[in-house]
Parts: sequence; C-alpha cells; structure tokens
Amino acid sequence: MLGGGVKQNNYNPLRINVGFLLYESVGTSRKFEFDEPAVQIGDDLDIFDLQGSVTFTRTAQGLYAHGTLSASTPLECVRCLSDFQQALSIEISELFEYPPKKETDPILAILETGILDLTGLCRELMLLELPIQSICSQDCQGLCPICGNPLNEGQCEHPEANIDPRLAVLRTLLKES
Repeated sequence: MLGGGVKQNNYNPLRINVGFLLYESVGTSRKFEFDEPAVQIGDDLDIFDLQGSVTFTRTAQGLYAHGTLSASTPLECVRCLSDFQQALSIEISELFEYPPKKETDPILAILETGILDLTGLCRELMLLELPIQSICSQDCQGLCPICGNPLNEGQCEHPEANIDPRLAVLRTLLKES
C-alpha cells in the first residue's frame, strides 16, 4: 500500500538537529540510531520497522552522511493480488552543504535552524529499491484464469475451460513437448 497507511503527526524521526556539529572542528562525527515502528515518507510511501544508523561527519563543506537504513513497506502482488511486506535496504552516502549554495539541491541542504531532513533523500532511495513488478514470492502461481481464485491456496476443482475450436490445434503442441 503506497501512502495513507501511517498515522500522520508532526514528529518525523528523519528530521535531525545537527546544528551543534556545524560549529565543531572538521572531522568531528556523531552517529544517530533509528528504530521506528512506522514512518510516512511523503504522500506516496509508508515504511514500517525503520532500523539502522547514519553517521554525520563535519567537513569543510558541511556534513557528510553515511550509513544504512532498512525498513519494509506494504505492497500488493501483481500475480495473486495479495498484500505482503517488501523489505527495503538503502545505503546513504551524501554531502549536505552548509551554508547551502543557490544551486544546491534542496534535498541535500541543511536548514538555517540546523535541522537536516533525511526524508526526501530516503524517499528517493527507497522508491528506487521498489521492484517494478511486486511479487509476493518467486513461486507465486497467481490467480486461476477461469474462476479468479488464488492458486497459491490450492488448485481449483472445476473442469478446464472450453477452448475455442480454432485454437484447439495449439493444444497438440503442448502434448508433444
């Protein structure tokens, strides 16, 4: 399910106050741990069980962020239409400029208040991790073409569909191979 599944509030664990690091000497670093049950990242992506860490290191240009985050998001299988949780894992390795230049991507800027928002960056990276066609498992059998029941739950007990007589010749090809 993309969007709408997580209760929205003002708290966002991906908005981090890093203002104190901006006044530290070059090379100073601080590690931030994440362990959140649910986070809404934009209007189109809900993630659950967000875990991992990101380390921010002071550089002459701003802050260098590196770390790994993992989470899961609910999706619908394109074969059997059942809901399942898709695991996501992203590597963060970005330089956040401070003070931001005019040409700096707003996603990679630190606000004047010292707040660094990882939401946009995480959203982009997690959307890139999503499969083009979401499949609950590699051996998913999909839906029965006759009655529409999920074949993962068992085979249907109805006679085979009536085959168009013009295509009946093709059935012999299946029997030969």
